[in-house]
Amino acid sequence: MRKNKVLLVSDFVGVGKVALSTMIPILNTMEANVSYLPTAVVSNNFDYGEAVVEELTDFMKNSKDLWKKLDFQFDIIYTGIIMNTDQVDTIKEIIQYHHKKPLIISDPIMGDDGELYPGLSKELIEASRLMALEADIIIPNLTEFCLIVGRDYLGPDKLEHSKIVAWLNKARGRGVKSAIITSVHIRDEYYVYGYSEKEDIFRVKVDYVPVHVGGAGDVFSSLIIGRYVKEPNLKKSIEYTTKVLTAIIRKEYQEGVKGKVNEIKIQNHLQDIYKSL
Repeated sequence: MRKNKVLLVSDFVGVGKVALSTMIPILNTMEANVSYLPTAVVSNNFDYGEAVVEELTDFMKNSKDLWKKLDFQFDIIYTGIIMNTDQVDTIKEIIQYHHKKPLIISDPIMGDDGELYPGLSKELIEASRLMALEADIIIPNLTEFCLIVGRDYLGPDKLEHSKIVAWLNKARGRGVKSAIITSVHIRDEYYVYGYSEKEDIFRVKVDYVPVHVGGAGDVFSSLIIGRYVKEPNLKKSIEYTTKVLTAIIRKEYQEGVKGKVNEIKIQNHLQDIYKSL
């Protein structure tokens, strides 16, 4: 992956190793050439229940203009939290000035467990829907996917395999090229669902560890990027990522972490990630 120039477009969080502060060391470990463009600065991880959020829309626009002048080119552009539709327009302009279209991967960070994260506006939902149509691959959790396709979030007792398949077909019909849906809980089982332009709808069973960890989605997205560019097969990338991420969470759990925690101590796992390449 060393030759791939990756641009991470997401937020910087003051307290809690999530978002850019988690993704940068993982992708560096996976031998990417990482750059970043912050969409917002956030006081702390959303798992604390409240947060202060400052948008950086003007900074993004000014950076885009200078980058175009300097002809900065990227192979992969990843988008995380996007605050408004103006930021989507700026990202689209960055994509458009490229000589060769980058691979666009979008994790539409909006919420979890059927709820929006605190401090986020409903404009963010529309921005995420627009970005989903620009992306080659989207990586929402089930809550975020429901917001994108306009469906009510269903808990594990009401959710069915056929319902997820129908929603994925709806997304495909709307122009979403490839999708990975995480945090799918059906009865007592956990899955990651997906499809791509070359792969029919599939699901990968997850060996669930009974702990909720902030930043797990950022680790997941980083591992997907690192694996997918080596072999562009979505199912194999998900199988690799779920295996590595589960091992990381299980290691944290076995060391005494229980219930809900606000971050993964990712610095303790970078060597394991490197060995998994």
